[in-house]
Amino acid sequence: MSGRLRDCGNRKPGPMKAATLHRFGAPLELREWPDPKVHGEETLVRVLGAGVCHTDLHIIDGRFPTLRLPRVLGHEIAGQAEGIGEVLVYASWGCRACALCQRGEEQLCPRATEPGWVRDGGYAEYVVVPSRRYLLPLGGLDPVRAAPLADAGLTPYRAVRRIRRWLPPGSTAIVIGAGGLGQFAIQYLKLLTDARVIAVDPSEAKRRRAQELGADETASPGDQLPPARAVLDFVGSDETLTLAADVVERTGILVQIGEGIGCLPFGFGLVPHEVHITNSVWGSLAELASVLGHANRGELDWHVDTLGLDQVNEALDRLRRGEVAGRLVLVP
Repeated sequence: MSGRLRDCGNRKPGPMKAATLHRFGAPLELREWPDPKVHGEETLVRVLGAGVCHTDLHIIDGRFPTLRLPRVLGHEIAGQAEGIGEVLVYASWGCRACALCQRGEEQLCPRATEPGWVRDGGYAEYVVVPSRRYLLPLGGLDPVRAAPLADAGLTPYRAVRRIRRWLPPGSTAIVIGAGGLGQFAIQYLKLLTDARVIAVDPSEAKRRRAQELGADETASPGDQLPPARAVLDFVGSDETLTLAADVVERTGILVQIGEGIGCLPFGFGLVPHEVHITNSVWGSLAELASVLGHANRGELDWHVDTLGLDQVNEALDRLRRGEVAGRLVLVP
């Protein structure tokens, strides 16, 4: 099959509205964008909500200079697909042939393509998805509210699943950064482990929110912290990585999830003996299905503010200034 889909929310031929990046360091531009077409297995999704992520700021700032411009940003996408209904879009599209893809880890595929990076994303009225297999029915969830689950909900879920064996009853887990992703991590730690959870954030409002979500304790970055079997760093700066290395126990685990450009010196005397240091990247399609399951059972709580697509630069500025309580979602 090629050409336009017949339906998908009464799609009309002609250009669509999209927020596009034309030059690194510049504001996004709201433009008419070419009429999206699908070929072969591809599916057209009418975007109902697109989450605004810190990664979008990194892209705008030129952290990924090989990215080809112009580009429609946005990788947290929920929408409506013909024949399926309202869906959440899994946004790491692997080659489906390598060993990583064959074991279901498409987010680690070296040839993966992602909307908002390699292909045009969800800051638009429509997005083309390579296959229907990447579309997960929402099961009654509000698509605008559900959009952040594609990354903010998925990425910490994978990170917490990977460290569960380090967290027997009586252990301590520290979450550094109680923003959009950290707030989900606190909830997953309480759902999936018996660990005592401490949330660390400089914002008093975010510390209060962390307690509402189940954190046993909260702290500012300069406070005295107890040793922890596991530390999840959702910032990734020099300061937060140093803090994580200071509090993680010997033979414990330190996981960087935040995309800050910090570095952690490694060597004897620089990190605790036999500590495990790793990062965690996004999540698999199966893990996203699990996240949707938790959300549909009412086990997750997250806050969303909505703005129109024409307010995309306002949304990005708010995110850059740290003025977002949970997640911002653009509604075309």
